This record gives sequence, structure tokens and C-alpha cells, in this order.
Amino acid sequence: MKIKTSLILTVAALALSGSALAEVKIALVAKSLGNGFFEAANTGAQEAAKELGDVKVIYTGPTTTTAEAQIEVLNGLIAQGVDAIEISANDPDAVVPVLKKAMQRGIKVISWNYVVTKGRRQIHLKSTKNALMG
Repeated sequence: MKIKTSLILTVAALALSGSALAEVKIALVAKSLGNGFFEAANTGAQEAAKELGDVKVIYTGPTTTTAEAQIEVLNGLIAQGVDAIEISANDPDAVVPVLKKAMQRGIKVISWNYVVTKGRRQIHLKSTKNALMG
């Protein structure tokens, strides 16, 4: 199975465990929009969501690579009530409070590409090759 598909399959499985949701909403949060690496990850996530069915991927991120901008994006996703957040954090320490809030509300949190502090995510996905991760 391709790594790009594994990322969304893992999160979908986490989000679905113990629930009977009609549609799973997964937020794929990039470090910044307009970056080819994250655009490729989004393409793979959208393909996997289509294969799975009943999965909606919300691809988002800040327009600038700051922790503050990413935190704003995360707060918006929490307000929308997404089922899971997959994040490549701009600052793995700065996002801890907002990710803690997300997890307290039952949102599954996965870090990828850049690790988020342990205990503020359920899983970290890391690839040994950038081409596989993208």
C-alpha cells in the first residue's frame, strides 16, 4: 500500500473506531499552503478518501509558515468539529495547547512530517524517504 494512502487510512480508522459516523471529516493541515510537498500529500489523501468513501478530507493550512497562523487554522477546525487532524507542525511545541484542546473534544490528532510533542497526538507517522511521504 502506498504511504500517501496509509496516512489517511490510519486516521480514518482511528476516527471511526468506536463510532458510527456517516462521514468522517479529516483535516490535513500543512505547514503552509502552496508548497508542492503538501500539495502532493493532499492529492494522495483525496485519492484515498475517494477509495474509502464516506471520508471528507479538508486540506488547509496557513499562508505563512508561522505557528500563530497555524494555531488559528487549528482553532477553526476544532470549531467545525472535524473528526481528526493530521498536522505537519510549524512549531511542535507552540501547537501543543490547541492540540490538547482538540483531543479533549474527542478529535484524533496525528502528526506527520514534523513530530508533535508526545502526549499531544495519538500517532506520529514518519517516512524514511521524502518521496514516499509525499
